[in-house]
Amino acid sequence: MTVWTISAQEGTGGAAVAAGLAERAGVPLVDRAALELLARDLHPDVPDLDHIEERVGGRFDAFALSLALTGGAAAAFRELQLRETLPHLAREVAAAVARSPCVVFASGAFAAMRDCTGAVHARLWAPFPWRVERYAAERVVARREAEAAVKHDDHVKRSWVHALFRLDLDDARCYTVVVDASRLSRDAIVELLAAAGSCRA
Repeated sequence: MTVWTISAQEGTGGAAVAAGLAERAGVPLVDRAALELLARDLHPDVPDLDHIEERVGGRFDAFALSLALTGGAAAAFRELQLRETLPHLAREVAAAVARSPCVVFASGAFAAMRDCTGAVHARLWAPFPWRVERYAAERVVARREAEAAVKHDDHVKRSWVHALFRLDLDDARCYTVVVDASRLSRDAIVELLAAAGSCRA
């Protein structure tokens, strides 16, 4: 039984690779929306998770101060509780997902599933200028806007994984496979990850 986790830098085509791998392997694709639904099924009292990566990835002091000023101390306390609960919730959701073969497309899934035997943790990486060009072309935006968006996404995802799991998102030792997406086609990456899953099964 193989579970794949895919952590992808912005501009590397992670969503397309995840979908292609799920189709190739004949397993469900579990994306962030599906993970949020499962989290709510397990814990209906989980507060609103909108923009959760932005909130947790950013500095808590500034966010808590903002909450205290706009929503009162109770709102700030709820946010702090959420931050303390999230790592446990992420591991609980990961354990539920890992009961059957699937492809999980989420930046921190590798961290939540570190103890999942047989899992293939993949990281899609590419040089920054290449990712900026891809982002600009796909979204039809100016290079400066693409550069800012890619930098911002990198920062948020790094901060999110560090805040929750105290891990470095860019540490190659966290992954089974690290792929330079600028050197391989999407289909080649899918085949590579499928083969990695076969070896681990």
